[in-house]
Amino acid sequence: MKRLLLPALCGALFLATPAFAACDSDNLPDEMRLAFISGAQEALNEHGFNAGPVDGKMGSRTRTAIRSYQRAAKLPVDGCVSQGLLDHLNFSQPKIYGPNRPR
Repeated sequence: MKRLLLPALCGALFLATPAFAACDSDNLPDEMRLAFISGAQEALNEHGFNAGPVDGKMGSRTRTAIRSYQRAAKLPVDGCVSQGLLDHLNFSQPKIYGPNRPR
């Protein structure tokens, strides 16, 4: 009985966990969220992290690029766009570049 209970419990926890955590930017007004995401996409692309087209949409490429940048910059990895992320992308020294940096 115990052998059956643990896998079932683990499976239920896995299904209840979202694919990614909700971000503070999800609660921003639409225009501000669009500006944050577009700014991050542009900066990430310039830094060689392929965020996809600058369209202001938080798609899988953008979220993956954010996570990749956060890992490379040794920031907490949550895949969320924020003012802190934008500030880091634009002002941190030395710059953090990804593998797809345009030459």
